Amino acid sequence: MHEYSLACLIAEICQESAQANRLVAIHRVTMAVGPLAAVSHETLAFLFGEVAEQHGLGRPELIFSHKPLAIKCNACGNEAALEPPQEGFCEPWHNPGGAQIPWECPECGSREVEHPDAAIFAVESLEGEQQDAAGD
Repeated sequence: MHEYSLACLIAEICQESAQANRLVAIHRVTMAVGPLAAVSHETLAFLFGEVAEQHGLGRPELIFSHKPLAIKCNACGNEAALEPPQEGFCEPWHNPGGAQIPWECPECGSREVEHPDAAIFAVESLEGEQQDAAGD
């Protein structure tokens, strides 16, 4: 289960960021999640709560900011965000029954396309309480 490793990494990022920004408490962690990020949100949220507490972070809320599937055509330069199908995009481990990812440019029909940040999974922001200037 890779969600445990991810929970540990997120907690470490929170600790480092708290030290660097003089945060005495972290209340909310927002994760940027691409449509092909193979992560179980429920499992990760549960594990992060446990791991964050073990790291002395309390139980910050873990929020998922879902990013659209973008398509970039290397032939015509078209860039567009695609509307996700109701069943989501096919991802072998978490959504094998989803819709196939489009591999043709909707503008020119070329198959020279990329899906930038489709699998992104990164800390987008932290919200917390900062230590006052006097150090109290």
